[in-house]
Amino acid sequence: MITIKVKNFLCKKLGYNNLKPCLEKLDFLEKNGIEAFLKSNFKYDFVLPGGLFLKKVIELCGDDEDMKIFEKTREKLSRKSGHLFVNTNFKRKNEPIFVLAFMEGKRNISIDRKKFDTKEDEFEYVKEYVKNHYKKNNGKLDLWGKIQNYIYKSDWFDKYLVIDKDGNVISQMDEFNLSRAKVMIKNKEINLKEEQ
Repeated sequence: MITIKVKNFLCKKLGYNNLKPCLEKLDFLEKNGIEAFLKSNFKYDFVLPGGLFLKKVIELCGDDEDMKIFEKTREKLSRKSGHLFVNTNFKRKNEPIFVLAFMEGKRNISIDRKKFDTKEDEFEYVKEYVKNHYKKNNGKLDLWGKIQNYIYKSDWFDKYLVIDKDGNVISQMDEFNLSRAKVMIKNKEINLKEEQ
């Protein structure tokens, strides 16, 4: 936890003429810590954005451990979501495209990776998610049909993982081209999201 003794001096050194926004950030940092600071969304104060402000404060008042926490948390928060595709081998017959687009979120699931510390933690979560998803849906997705398997990809995995209903990896693929139906209203995609 960073402790700052002479806050007004530090704010001036960071380039603040109006000390109020700087002092508010420093108070928040002292009370809540580095991780909470990076997760918060401070208004731009025309001097330093939140991440750069924190890095400068750590360089001036923190230690190596504080910098490691900063770097690890920043990397964690910048991770892209993983993608889990529920494969039903669906073939379109006469379903309206807007219905397919609306239901796309039921078979194309985004996994928030910010909560995982390791690749193994992420994979364990995905395995459990797959087992629970299959059980909850009784092996079938409305409109899409019977669940054949799941296909997962994130930055930590070089290949697409094909996962069976029990959470076991049954194969890996270098590429996977999924067809998606989507509806856009004013350049915003509209669909149902599967809850994690």
